[in-house]
Amino acid sequence: MSGQMLSTQLLEGAREWVGRLPTVLARHVTVDVARRRLRVSHARVEALTRRLLSDVHALEVHSWSSLPHVYDVRLSAAGWRLRVELTLERVELASGQFTVWLRTPGRVEVEESRAASLLMKGVMKNGAGRAALGVLLDKLLPPGLRWDGQRFQVKGLLPREGVVTASLFEASALTLAAEHCPDGLWLSAEAWPGLVDLLQAVMGADVAPSPPGV
Repeated sequence: MSGQMLSTQLLEGAREWVGRLPTVLARHVTVDVARRRLRVSHARVEALTRRLLSDVHALEVHSWSSLPHVYDVRLSAAGWRLRVELTLERVELASGQFTVWLRTPGRVEVEESRAASLLMKGVMKNGAGRAALGVLLDKLLPPGLRWDGQRFQVKGLLPREGVVTASLFEASALTLAAEHCPDGLWLSAEAWPGLVDLLQAVMGADVAPSPPGV
């Protein structure tokens, strides 16, 4: 079987898989066969993010608004309230670990509080703008979460149990690229079947089984 024929079968299989999703989920997923990518609606991205972060210690999402180019998110990190405009850029799953890059082209603010204001005044003496905020966040953010003024980097160990476990990526790797658009988040990966399998897993047990070859 030629490589082109196999690729066509995989892509068509992915489109068939989406078509077999329950209606409540199918409307949240779009397959772009020509460009080997999937678009997940903003509503589903929010639901998945809240679920995946629900067990992360010292991190809590309070509000989430989907804008055409970014997500406007209010959250608490180690007891501090932040407001951040961000969007997913890249995800790597390898060696039992995950690394996530989140671009921050818009606002990154510490929500108003007396303690935050005092600390901000202190660091502002040594810098300005995002440089000063970076110093502040370096003091506030929990281990595994860093911000360089352009993007957040989140690192951690995949869980031993659950939908996406460390054992799945101890000997294999999957890298996803993301592109924010008004209708959702486009996800692409060189390992196309791996992307489809991962999306099927994280969307829940009510998702139809993956079609043969995908």
